[in-house]
Amino acid sequence: MVKMSRFHGRPCSSLLLVFPVMLGALATDLAVAQLPSYDRVRVLEQPRGIADAELLDHDGRPFKLSQLQGRVALVLFGFTNCPDVCPLAMESMQQLRESGRVNPDEVAFVLISVDGVRDTPPVMKDYLSRFSPDFIGLTDAPNVVKPIARAFSASFFKGGEGHDGHYTVSHSPQVFVIDRDGRLRAEFYTPSLEAMAGTTNALLQESP
Repeated sequence: MVKMSRFHGRPCSSLLLVFPVMLGALATDLAVAQLPSYDRVRVLEQPRGIADAELLDHDGRPFKLSQLQGRVALVLFGFTNCPDVCPLAMESMQQLRESGRVNPDEVAFVLISVDGVRDTPPVMKDYLSRFSPDFIGLTDAPNVVKPIARAFSASFFKGGEGHDGHYTVSHSPQVFVIDRDGRLRAEFYTPSLEAMAGTTNALLQESP
């Protein structure tokens, strides 16, 4: 509990400092409360800031997560050899982009590879071309990606290799939803197109 005091009828300086903090917290709560509720969409009770980090994009250029700010970003941690989860998630993002329900210029669709050994920039670029040339692919060594994934509360680990050298990677399946200010706000667990569009548009309507 915050104790408020007065000195000769004037508010103390500590109260003046507390008020903006309280108002800021209230504004945050209201912003979260305004997000609609949908099946298979988890809305975070409090926005979570994501620290900036640098990876390589699908053209082999350095790309910082802060470059996504100003847009709502849908982020999947996956890999190009994924047999089921990733193609389904990527197709759902493609459908959202092409549906006309959101402004594609204000939404970033991002795949961060959890298999940087095989997912080189050219491989990422070829994979993304199957969905949209505007999708963003980011990759790097797994030890570089792991702390970034941890910040999102995502995880991944490499499975055992077969005699042919083939292996798979287990990873978190959800699509993470980042607001214009670079804060994690929601997670998609294969929701409907309506749910994806509704959540995305609610975030787009917020002032950056």
